Amino acid sequence: MARVDPSPEPATETASSDTAQWRLRYHVGEIQHYTEWTADFPTIENYYDQYHHGDHAHDVAIERRAVIET
Repeated sequence: MARVDPSPEPATETASSDTAQWRLRYHVGEIQHYTEWTADFPTIENYYDQYHHGDHAHDVAIERRAVIET
């Protein structure tokens, strides 16, 4: 099962309040990478499984886009 971690960066992007969006955060060597934001959670979960069990990426986590209302 995938684990969802809060984003380590300040939440400056907003998403529609009716649709959650997700992305994958992972490291290759010392470089941090992200996938694009998407509402298709099964795709992100599939990426998580592939990257988590692969040999090249580490510190793999799923992030949810925060909605900020002011």
